[in-house]
Amino acid sequence: MQEPPVVSQPCSNFLYLYSRVKAPNSESWIQSGSYLSTGWFTLILAMDMCKEIQIYGMINDTYCKTEGYRRVPYHYYEAGSRDECAEYHLHESAPYGGHRFITEKSVFAKWAKTHSIKFFSPPWQLS
Repeated sequence: MQEPPVVSQPCSNFLYLYSRVKAPNSESWIQSGSYLSTGWFTLILAMDMCKEIQIYGMINDTYCKTEGYRRVPYHYYEAGSRDECAEYHLHESAPYGGHRFITEKSVFAKWAKTHSIKFFSPPWQLS
């Protein structure tokens, strides 16, 4: 039986993006003390490989500010842990070692305007 081909993405693309993409205060992500999430890297890879991307189960950057948002555990398998929004706010303001989840989601919304990216459950309203 023939082995399927292995698809790989050069690490240089990821490292380049990691060092060049600016955080909201115009520092690189590294300088800001944060690091990009696996969701960020997955979306970069998907944009490079896919014509259309459908994302399910990702809240947008304003979800945690809406009245009556649904409180769910950050990790579904850690019942009793911080809820998703509390975790996002903690990371967003961490001086070092955190993800900037809310900021990343605002970047994803910008990318969705120029790439075929659609968000479901909950749907995102892109302005």
